Amino acid sequence: MKIKLVVASMSLLGLVSCPVFAAATSSDSMSMPTSTTSTKKHHRHHHKHHKSHAMMQQNTVVVMQDTATGAAEAAPIAATSLTTSVFQQMNQSMGRTVPMPEWFNRIGFSGGMNVDAIKWGTRNANFEGENYQRVALNDVYLNTTANVNDWTRGFLSLSYSNPSNPTGLTGGIAPRNQYGQYSAVYTYNNLDLEQGYVTIGNFDVMPVFLQLGKQYSDFSRYQIHPITRSLTQVLSESLQTSAKVGFILPVGLNGSVYVFDNSIPKSGNTQTGTNWGAALGFDHPDDQLGYNLGVGWMANMIGANDVSYAVSSNDGGIYQNNVTAFAAYAGINSGPFNANATYTTALNNFSSADVPKFVGATQGAKPWAAGIQAGYDFNYWEKNQNVYLGYQASSRAAYLFIPTNRWQVGYNVDFWKNTNFGLEYDHDTDYKTAQGGKGQNANLLSFRAGVKFG
Repeated sequence: MKIKLVVASMSLLGLVSCPVFAAATSSDSMSMPTSTTSTKKHHRHHHKHHKSHAMMQQNTVVVMQDTATGAAEAAPIAATSLTTSVFQQMNQSMGRTVPMPEWFNRIGFSGGMNVDAIKWGTRNANFEGENYQRVALNDVYLNTTANVNDWTRGFLSLSYSNPSNPTGLTGGIAPRNQYGQYSAVYTYNNLDLEQGYVTIGNFDVMPVFLQLGKQYSDFSRYQIHPITRSLTQVLSESLQTSAKVGFILPVGLNGSVYVFDNSIPKSGNTQTGTNWGAALGFDHPDDQLGYNLGVGWMANMIGANDVSYAVSSNDGGIYQNNVTAFAAYAGINSGPFNANATYTTALNNFSSADVPKFVGATQGAKPWAAGIQAGYDFNYWEKNQNVYLGYQASSRAAYLFIPTNRWQVGYNVDFWKNTNFGLEYDHDTDYKTAQGGKGQNANLLSFRAGVKFG
């Protein structure tokens, strides 16, 4: 049976990590018309960085990300389960519930909620990517998909979140502890149209598709709205109103080219200017032995929302020079085991006004971040569970408001149907004061309760 691609594919609920991709999920964006598929146990626990990081969370995988749900009806844009899984990954959508068209067989709804609470430990480290609110709605979302015809699909995601917000003011190099926040990608304390795009394509006819609207860029792999955003995610995550042309071949080879406008202007200009990027990957989703790997390139690293936020904070709302960026990711899963790695780097130096190399430096930094994570899925007391361990590191990134390294360990359990509880512990080591940090260690224990419907 062919699996129909419902561009809804990308509902996104929520790594350095991304779990690896085990077989194409049943709940994919491209999914079976008129039938609902349920996520496999193993896939659902794919890296509880996902589950934990957002419960069935936010992230796209195919090899690197986590679960998803539902999909379906209406005529194609269909294809195989591999196509479905890859399509979700390219849109950073795994782990979120995917609407299943039922209303007149053309419109479907799904959603979920991730509540982060009982934050214990260092709650004033102010690293970009960490949520320090004692209790916060990290993400409440409603996804809608519309099957317009055999060639056209529409998808929109409404989201509300209120994790920790920055306390600093923009303009002038300043201590990170005045600026760090959970994310510059997701709108704080507002009901927001997080995503809204149309996909034109039919994989039963050709492997190429066109996507237009507000969407996540195909640059690296990560989980959206996780408990703690990884260091590579901070340097990579890009939510933009863009145009993307992509392809997915039956053998697993996939790629895309996208274009969008930057969020801040270059010094001396009133217009923000155009940015673009490209990605190429290969995916083999399988429960027994799955793997994926890929690379991405972006013409200007300002296109990553958190990078743009940091540079704007340091340089008063502008940036001085273009800095190209490169990202790579890889993942593998075999039975209950999975592992993945991510890497993102600037390919040339920032201006010292945008991202200094160290305190008082006249030379700009060339930051990078990397991470590796391994997980194990198991079933005990008739409940799907997962444990994971990861390590992340960065260099010359103090003025992007992230630590120099992080150890992370977590546990997740699907306690009831569509209800996941997770614990995560992060141990961060800050940059030295001479490098722009505070020279201290920080520890944070977080609890997440996540539910989904649809």
